[in-house]
Amino acid sequence: MSNMIQPGTIHRCTLEGTVPMDYCVYLPKSGLRNSRVFISIHGISRNAEEHINGFATQAEQFGAAIIAPLFSRREFPRYQRLGATVQNGRADLSFDRILQEIPSILGVDPLPLKIFGFSGGGQFAHRYAMFYPKRVASLVLGAPGWYTFPDPDRNYPFGLGCSEDWPRLRFTPRHFLTIPTLVLVGENDDIRDDDLNKMRRIDSVQGLNRIERGEKWVHSMNAMARAFQTPIGFRFELVPNATHAYESYLSHPAFAETVFSFLFGGQK
Repeated sequence: MSNMIQPGTIHRCTLEGTVPMDYCVYLPKSGLRNSRVFISIHGISRNAEEHINGFATQAEQFGAAIIAPLFSRREFPRYQRLGATVQNGRADLSFDRILQEIPSILGVDPLPLKIFGFSGGGQFAHRYAMFYPKRVASLVLGAPGWYTFPDPDRNYPFGLGCSEDWPRLRFTPRHFLTIPTLVLVGENDDIRDDDLNKMRRIDSVQGLNRIERGEKWVHSMNAMARAFQTPIGFRFELVPNATHAYESYLSHPAFAETVFSFLFGGQK
């Protein structure tokens, strides 16, 4: 099917089924190198095509295809949490359907994944990595509003414990702690805007804004890595002049390059 996708353009695909799933594909005109696939997960604005446009230059430079899932509001209202419950609205399972189709579309296996997620997409991305650590090679999170902390005493999605909606969860910290992860947050992304989750239980544990929450999550993940005697691989960086508008991140010249260089080891 890759012959049907014109390089340098955005191709929209639909997976039919009980729960339809859309996603966008971009093939670089420069050609694929080293079977590179870049996964980009949108925030609640669900701007999958904008994600591809924002990273197209880097896709050409690195020779990487871009896959951008589109989680509809109707089918996946809580895609950030991977689903509403263990049985309903499971965005991770529909995402897996896309992964299963990529080899037939691109002729390459996307696993293990190189994932970027912005805002709500960053929430999805780090929780997916916690659920399926062996499927993820590296991870960049752009300003998630809040996080799942590596705390077994707090119920998912706040921590790793089971709940009525998510019973019988089993996490393997020794695996997800080994995934190199970079958290990027705009230096001006410290406003408690309407989209920020302001639950008291999140404020008290994670902080009052996206900068505080990102720093605390990285600190917590590295502390657990030390406890498990695994290499510390979680980093936090500020993006100069960026607010929470996705466009303000893309307007910073080094942002997209930083994302690709971290995920692909800086090798073009």
